[in-house]
Amino acid sequence: MYVMKKLMLAILPALLLAGCSVKEKEMEVSVFQNTVTSVYTGKVKRKLPEGEGTAVLENNAVAEGLFEQGAWVSGTADKVPYSISYNNGMISGTYTGEVAEQLPSGSGTFTSDTFTFEGTWNNGVPDGPGTLSAQSFQIGALDGSYTGDVDKGMSEGNGTFVYSDDEHEITMEGSFAGSKFDGLLTKTVRYGETEKSYPVFYQKGQEVHDTAAMIAYLEGMRNTSYCLSEAQLSFIQDHTALFEGTAKDNDLPKEYAVFNRDSFKETDAPSLILIRNAAIRSVQRYKPYEGADTVTSLIVENSDGYYHLVFAYGVTKADRGDIVDICALPLCKSTLTAPEQDYPAIDAAGAVVFGG
Repeated sequence: MYVMKKLMLAILPALLLAGCSVKEKEMEVSVFQNTVTSVYTGKVKRKLPEGEGTAVLENNAVAEGLFEQGAWVSGTADKVPYSISYNNGMISGTYTGEVAEQLPSGSGTFTSDTFTFEGTWNNGVPDGPGTLSAQSFQIGALDGSYTGDVDKGMSEGNGTFVYSDDEHEITMEGSFAGSKFDGLLTKTVRYGETEKSYPVFYQKGQEVHDTAAMIAYLEGMRNTSYCLSEAQLSFIQDHTALFEGTAKDNDLPKEYAVFNRDSFKETDAPSLILIRNAAIRSVQRYKPYEGADTVTSLIVENSDGYYHLVFAYGVTKADRGDIVDICALPLCKSTLTAPEQDYPAIDAAGAVVFGG
């Protein structure tokens, strides 16, 4: 008898330590580091959820997975109440997705009346590729909605930002950094049933009117491939400051459907520009597509030490090192400054004449 009592006493503490299971029992649990009342089904230990279990919260939200000492540690959430910091304030909503270390981590969706994010989470905050939509999401001074890559709650990488003014819906699609336009983007303006798209170039939220932006504009608006050699592209990228730009913010490039004498009959057509004694530093000849006329692209240096990128339709006789006069039709507003002097005649190609 004495032996049996010792055996029972030895077994009983072991059972208490191992715990047991409960079904649909009202219990307090810690969810996202907040204590709430739940209907719990699963393993318990010392009257606390411990091990695998499921807690049904208010409004049928579900926290399922691993519990430790009454705290939900990891698993999956279904519409569990959660709050995130945004725009110097807190937004309350619900979270559905993966959980680790008591916080949203992995793939998940946060939903509120004004803010929705679906994508990758890390340590409780949106972090990585995802879809973000916010009624008050800001890019600079603009309010709109954003869809694309984010990093710690800020637009970072490729994305699309949509906003409206009094008359238009405007879409900016392309590169973002630190919740600012940064790099090459496509701007689409819609008014009524009319829609027009053109490339724009930004650096840290400021629109830049430079050679790279001009090339992107031409390729987008005229559906023409302006081919440059690797050496030319490298030179332009390494010496951006040498390429003049006189455009102001919010100026839009001029669009010309064709380059011929008729272009100069338009009332809003700009004057030709004349570059005297231009030193040719680089020449590239190519055909933008099979069967097309040859196009010559040149980098030239003017007498003031500034550089220009010139496209000539047709084969030119100019070569690297030649000194020439160039008469050209500006392709965008960043080249609209023109000297007051006589110009040579325009040849059959219509865009550029070499001579002198």
